Amino acid sequence: MKKRIMLCMLAFVLCLAAAAPVYAAEDSAAERGLAAIKATQNWDYIVLPKEESYLDEWKTLYGRRAWYAPSLYVESMPLPSSGEPLRPNLFEGTRVTVVAEENDMSCILYQDVNYKTCAGWIQSIRLLEDFPGKCGDIGEPPEGEWETVSELEQRWSGCWLPYTEQPYTVLGETVENCVGFTLEYQIIDENTPLKWMLWGARSVCVSDGETWTPVGAFPYEENGTVRVQVWLPEPMDIQAFATVAHCHAPNIFDFRQTAHDFLVKK
Repeated sequence: MKKRIMLCMLAFVLCLAAAAPVYAAEDSAAERGLAAIKATQNWDYIVLPKEESYLDEWKTLYGRRAWYAPSLYVESMPLPSSGEPLRPNLFEGTRVTVVAEENDMSCILYQDVNYKTCAGWIQSIRLLEDFPGKCGDIGEPPEGEWETVSELEQRWSGCWLPYTEQPYTVLGETVENCVGFTLEYQIIDENTPLKWMLWGARSVCVSDGETWTPVGAFPYEENGTVRVQVWLPEPMDIQAFATVAHCHAPNIFDFRQTAHDFLVKK
């Protein structure tokens, strides 16, 4: 009888243990870094970092090309000039996230010109804490308070901005009551030896999905990366944005543009 009672009590305790929630330990730096790498479109083309190479705190830095190179080569392994460069290249001024460091190389996550997240290795010396290009402003900051929407999915429109032959960028979701955002712009392929034909002001336009509204312009007098803080004249709903080139040959070059840190009125 006593043996039967003991068996029943043991079974009851085991049932309670099975019903109790299981709490997983906090992910390690290697687990977090590996998960971020595997979320990219090309992770299976690179050599993964060693477990001890992952950073506890990721770094946000900017690519800086050598003076003789049009862009930065991204390697498939943590070796400089490995002979295994990846595509796409990294363009100067592009924000990157460093998740691991090894052999004076950084394993980075970065966005290509088609807004796809990629992974790869790059020499750590080619990364800067400060944005390497020119900075500017459009408009004036409004009164009041706002909050930041840091990252949004983006894609090329697949069609031209009305009355131009230039594509624009569509956001993954509409930003309501937006008062400003940060725009990055850069010519990445000139398609002409006459660079001066590409220089001139760039107008910035935003759309709520129905109407395009010009909100200002910034100068672009030499090829390079530019970051502009755009302040809107009033709170707007933004579904897409565009840059319009005012130059001699506005439709022959390729460019990259991206927007981030959208500011929304509280």
